[in-house]
Amino acid sequence: MIALALAAVGLVQPPVAGSQVTARRGFVMQTATAVAASAFVAVSPSRAGYVTNLGFGDAMPGKGDVDKDVLGSSGVQADLTKLAKYAALAKELAAKFAAEPQSDIKPIVASFNRAELRTALNSVGTVFSEDFQKQSDRLVRNVIQDLSELDSLVSLKEGTTRSPKKITSIARFTSKLDKDLTEFLSYVK
Repeated sequence: MIALALAAVGLVQPPVAGSQVTARRGFVMQTATAVAASAFVAVSPSRAGYVTNLGFGDAMPGKGDVDKDVLGSSGVQADLTKLAKYAALAKELAAKFAAEPQSDIKPIVASFNRAELRTALNSVGTVFSEDFQKQSDRLVRNVIQDLSELDSLVSLKEGTTRSPKKITSIARFTSKLDKDLTEFLSYVK
């Protein structure tokens, strides 16, 4: 095995003579060269934009490329009202948990209708330009993920208390849910 490896690099003569060895040696040398070359080539992910631009880029709340006709439609306005209701519910959830970390907040989390919320977020997202809409989709995913995490964390068995680690996790996701919904709505107003 070692003899074959040394033969491939060219340090010793191969045990088998002929064109078969030359072909193998050429293949091994090309593979080694390719591996070595790829180790020295630095790929910069920042050129793709996902390292330097994780949010809406240079967009400012209220200054986005919003289609006023779509925004004024009755369907989008109804969905904006739903989103405002869910944003207020997220603030209530965060405040209640901050005031008493051992409180039962499962009913508040359960009152978020994820299907309705996702539909409303997607509907309101149609008011943005295509480029801006790609970025708003990140917030939609974050809101749904925040709710999924909270749903799995908030259960509290009778007679038990939440651990400090669980309290920290729930606090993080309640504030994140509030922040994400508020941020999404800030780009529409």
